[in-house]
Amino acid sequence: MFLLPLAFASCMDTREELEIKSNGSGTLVMKTDLSKMLEMVKGFAGENDLAKDGLDRPYDTTMLLKDYIDTASDVPADKKELLRNGKVHIVMNVKENIGRFDMNFPFTSTGKLQQLYASLNSSTGGLKSMFDGMGKSLPKGPDEQSNDKNMPQIASVYDIVVKDGLYSRKVNQQRYDDFTQSMKLDELKQMGSMFGAMDYTLSVKLPRKIKTVSNSKALLSDDKKTVTLKTDLMETFQHPELLALDIAY
Repeated sequence: MFLLPLAFASCMDTREELEIKSNGSGTLVMKTDLSKMLEMVKGFAGENDLAKDGLDRPYDTTMLLKDYIDTASDVPADKKELLRNGKVHIVMNVKENIGRFDMNFPFTSTGKLQQLYASLNSSTGGLKSMFDGMGKSLPKGPDEQSNDKNMPQIASVYDIVVKDGLYSRKVNQQRYDDFTQSMKLDELKQMGSMFGAMDYTLSVKLPRKIKTVSNSKALLSDDKKTVTLKTDLMETFQHPELLALDIAY
């Protein structure tokens, strides 16, 4: 089951939470709600199938990436250092349609944050290269072998620049073209009709008051230090500029 979130994460409700502190350090958190996927799993998997794959009982675990990173032979040393202090929290209860897949990554500077984004969004040599070893100790999902574990997420199509006073998220057209070819938008639309509405929410918390935000759909908190941007995931697949923005603070 651990690998299912990787294959479907591009098509589930997702929340990206970034907090940058005054010294440039902070935390990047990616939260994926898998409840709609679990409801679908119950539709095509019988009780015997669920039991065989270890999905007939609740599952709640937190994994520290430092326990797996050193044995990940495909991850370069610089990326290992970026990911080492991260952790993954998985909650799974198929019977109750409860599923969460959360990743938490601390960083020490805005420069390291940019490198972290690049590593997370890479299809090779980053976090995905490490997940095979981690998945060996977790329940398996139905049709696990047929799922594409390297399916890119919508976040991978953006160039993200972070420095003191600026957060910028712009569409990289070449990566978006590659993304659309990999994702097969027609199939995604069919998946959307099965799962219903799905959202991508971006939250950026900054150490000082925000001066300007380029995206008119973004909302400011009362203290003007946090920007929240919520988009329909299927619309964003077709119009990635919906999730692009520049924040000056």
